[in-house]
Amino acid sequence: MALSYHQLGIVAHHRGDLAGAEAWYQKSLAIKEALGDRPGMTTTYGQLGLLNEDRNDWPSALDWAIRCVDLLVKMSHPQLAQGIRLLARSAERLGLAALEESWQRATATPLPAAVRAEVERLIREEPSRQP
Repeated sequence: MALSYHQLGIVAHHRGDLAGAEAWYQKSLAIKEALGDRPGMTTTYGQLGLLNEDRNDWPSALDWAIRCVDLLVKMSHPQLAQGIRLLARSAERLGLAALEESWQRATATPLPAAVRAEVERLIREEPSRQP
């Protein structure tokens, strides 16, 4: 069910129904969290980050990206680079200080040096093309 809800969220998202997409993603996430499906949670956290990017709600996009990356770091997951790209786009718009503050607030830990270094590299080498 969680996967189906997630996919329905993607369909709604692609159609531009951001409220509908968010509702589907939240249903998916509730199941994944109840099951402890950490890889699945990171995927939905990332989609919620993308959804908030599309809304130009960069603080919310940053919060979801932090949840995604924090869990990917803890799992040493191979999709960490994708999560950090999501994090970098929000940090580029809001600043590194906002990233550090939000990370501390969300995780009760300092921003990992390796994550910060990669975000800085991405901002420097792959700046966003969006206004």
